[in-house]
Amino acid sequence: MSWVCNLSASEYVEAAKYHKDTTVDFIEKALLLMKSQPYEITTGCSVFGKQIKKRANQVLREIHLLSAYLRLQPYQEMILVGSCKPEHNSVYFIAKTIAKRFDQFIIVIFSSSDFAVVSNRRDIPHFPNFSGSSREDIINSVRDFAARNITQKLPEDLILDEGDLLWEKYYETQFLEQRLNPKLFHKFIPKYAIEKAEMKIEGKFLKKIEHQSKKECSTLDSFL
Repeated sequence: MSWVCNLSASEYVEAAKYHKDTTVDFIEKALLLMKSQPYEITTGCSVFGKQIKKRANQVLREIHLLSAYLRLQPYQEMILVGSCKPEHNSVYFIAKTIAKRFDQFIIVIFSSSDFAVVSNRRDIPHFPNFSGSSREDIINSVRDFAARNITQKLPEDLILDEGDLLWEKYYETQFLEQRLNPKLFHKFIPKYAIEKAEMKIEGKFLKKIEHQSKKECSTLDSFL
């Protein structure tokens, strides 16, 4: 899947800052190029300008994909929590993107080494520096904060502890051996998203599809 966008030189540089391979030296050189010859970045007509643009697009693609596929767990205090494995330093921006879609919620996104708490609500004060020795501690501190500052509550019937079970049941009902199509599956859910957005149910279903496809190929080879 290809994903590119057309931005200004400053926007490309800003996005490239969060690439996993970007160093302070890289940022300094990128800022100098942005001031002297910004067209080299926007057009990618020089080696370094092309590198800046490529890194920016990789970061932006990751934000775009993970914010779209990441599964969120709702809490009654108007909180949505998700977990992902981004390659770049993009957790905050993934949370910001999701917050634009769910502007009445506090968004909490975890990665293996970082987390972000973001909201577009205008009726709450600035967030404190949430901390904790575990994800559960962090979530509980955000819930305490939300309970003190947000009067609105999510209806209890929308809080489904068995959410994963429902998704499993959904995929089981869609699993028809005579209609298996791994390519179509990946068209809607790329392998990258399954891994990085921690889509465990989809990953489990994919293994089932691949196993069945190999089984069918093996049977056909034996027949031939």
